[in-house]
Amino acid sequence: MNKYRVALVEAVSDLTHVYSRTCLPRVGLATIASVLNKNGYKCDLWIKPMTDSEKKNLANYDLVGIGSLSNTINEAYNLSDYLRKKGTKVVMGGPHVSFMPEEALNHCDYVIKGEGDETFLSLVKILEKGAIPNGLKSISYKNKDNTFQHNEIHDVVNFSEVPSPDFTLSPQINNNDIPPIVVTSRGCPHDCSFCSVTPLFGRKYRFKSHEQVIEELRPIQHKSVCFGDDNFCANPKRAKSLMREMIKRDAVPLRWSGQMCVSAASDNELLELMEETRCRIVYVGIESVDPETLNRYGKAHTVDVVKQCVENLHKHNIGIHGMFVVDSKDNPDAAKNIVDYAIETDIDTIQVFSLTPFPGTRAYEENRDILLHNQWTQYDGMHVVVKPEKCSAYTMQMAIVNQMKRFYSLKRILTSYRKKRGWRVKYRLGGNLLLRKWIKENSEYIESLKEHSVTNGSVNMFMKKTKRALNG
Repeated sequence: MNKYRVALVEAVSDLTHVYSRTCLPRVGLATIASVLNKNGYKCDLWIKPMTDSEKKNLANYDLVGIGSLSNTINEAYNLSDYLRKKGTKVVMGGPHVSFMPEEALNHCDYVIKGEGDETFLSLVKILEKGAIPNGLKSISYKNKDNTFQHNEIHDVVNFSEVPSPDFTLSPQINNNDIPPIVVTSRGCPHDCSFCSVTPLFGRKYRFKSHEQVIEELRPIQHKSVCFGDDNFCANPKRAKSLMREMIKRDAVPLRWSGQMCVSAASDNELLELMEETRCRIVYVGIESVDPETLNRYGKAHTVDVVKQCVENLHKHNIGIHGMFVVDSKDNPDAAKNIVDYAIETDIDTIQVFSLTPFPGTRAYEENRDILLHNQWTQYDGMHVVVKPEKCSAYTMQMAIVNQMKRFYSLKRILTSYRKKRGWRVKYRLGGNLLLRKWIKENSEYIESLKEHSVTNGSVNMFMKKTKRALNG
């Protein structure tokens, strides 16, 4: 085992967001940890909130890698700033810094852009020798004269050769507590304007072998498993083949969930296999009930197909979590139209997000001049961060909040039971509690939108005032 010690840390926020009730970490750092471990490097992994003493101990490592999303980037930057003051080298990765490397390099030594499975190991080998990663692809760093060095991006990783994530390398995890998440593919053939998956991983769809997926399922088979693919059924032939192998090899979990597109629900054979392998619920990016908005987002389905999608899923006792987005060009009644539609079609659970232009997406480039602020903590989908065209930001925010409250009302919770989908009661109650908590935590943000309506005002002035409100 090499003496060079590496720690990998997933930045975690304690703020409430739509995924607060789930305890599923991202698999990227656990995969890199597995790569390093297999190549003889001591690597510790941190995927849950850390104690103060654990954070202080990070300064004893030779290199600390920090991963984050946009809404956790502040936690990542704060930790990196602390470690660098202690003399520890820090490398950062993830979707946010991949597209904002110069911002990140004000807080860290190196940025890995895009896939880090192979690049991180190469960087460790270079730094271990005390060298500079001059020719290493997908790396950004500052030169001695403070200019930025951005090396070219490497080709997509051969995902079938990437080892499985090893969560047991974390002192926070034991063998009986392995997170029940399995990612079987990488990339997405679609190109939605607000999604960073395609610019980060490309449109080329890559898979793990059935054997590797089943090996990852074995230790968590007794649990409710989440397939963390960005689109589990984007290749229906492959998805069906995998599920048949799960049945054949007795690797069917207690139940499972995953993301799929609307069109996949028209494949009856696929749905039969999903039912047989105990799929409980799928997360479907419906996005809008307005045809113009769907076209603007680059979605392949039509509104008419969605109703059939819901009916087909329910025929196979599979629930649907509808994921919707209210666009900055929408009327303020867009959220009401979405909830009306969700109630009419009996969608089990929903999320209604405000358009959130994450760095790297087309939506970011299209809306960057009308962003209300760049306080990344609020880039979680639940905050209005883009100036709407047809109403104030406050009006749009409250429209979304009120319609979510309507969908998750106590009356609708008490009447939500369905045969073979009784779990809806618990899920909707969870949605109600989560929404209440979010509203309470974000009362100041909502008030700032109310006080400084930008319908006819200055976005820049609002940004300054909002930043003061958010920072207390």
